[in-house]
Amino acid sequence: MTNILLPTDFSENAWHALEYALELFKNETCNFYILNSFDQPGSDGYMGLTTAMAKESIYKAQNEKSKNGLKDVLDKVNATYSNENHKYKCLSIFKGFSSAVKKVVEDFKIDCIVMGTKGAGAIKEITVGSNTSGLIGVVNCPIIAIPKYAEFKNFKEIGISTDFDISFTEKGLSPLLDIATSQKATVSICHVMDRAKKLTSSQNEKKEALKVMLKDCSAGYFTLTGIGVSTGIRAFVQSRKLDMLCVIAKEQDFLKRLLNQSYSKSITHRANVPLLILNIKNF
Repeated sequence: MTNILLPTDFSENAWHALEYALELFKNETCNFYILNSFDQPGSDGYMGLTTAMAKESIYKAQNEKSKNGLKDVLDKVNATYSNENHKYKCLSIFKGFSSAVKKVVEDFKIDCIVMGTKGAGAIKEITVGSNTSGLIGVVNCPIIAIPKYAEFKNFKEIGISTDFDISFTEKGLSPLLDIATSQKATVSICHVMDRAKKLTSSQNEKKEALKVMLKDCSAGYFTLTGIGVSTGIRAFVQSRKLDMLCVIAKEQDFLKRLLNQSYSKSITHRANVPLLILNIKNF
């Protein structure tokens, strides 16, 4: 049984991500947890009303809106999709988004989070401090970020960008391998060498270890040389027409790299490729 968390703010993007998840895992036996979190604003948001009575009144209104919204989502799911493999549970939690997600992940042993983004692509959303970025380093389970205009189709090829500087493990790669296996998709590994001319002995060892772990998959290895990382990844995503791109988040270092370079914008330029974010802690 796979436990999937679907955060929602009742927006079109959130519904789109939910639909994508139902299609992606349609052949899997899953428990889907549809989460809406809400939190009272600071005192400024009350326009001077800071009494306990005022706060209680706002809380009740938010709580009712959250539960009614979740009911509407579930009704829409049941009216639109019929899958005996899927079960649903709605969760309305009075907490900040990251805290609520962390609690649900721990309480329900969540295997994966699927959430929508508002930008042209998944990584672009991270650069503007989205909810997605706030979860990196907070939860250990993988996150699948679905761009606004990504359309689900059966996967042919999943890409993974790596510098071969981490020690790969089956546990860390299992989310990628599970999706590739269920979709019968090829896994393409891309390494951009913008400065170095060849792999170090340590990188070669890690590459060979990765090959062993991917032995049961149809895997291809691509090395791009003499090209910047941002341009290389963009070329890789677009030329291969990837159905999903996988990256391994190194917590805050990962975010700094995205924020300080044009790397993210390059990947998402006119791209609608879902992003599978794996946590370095699982490797």
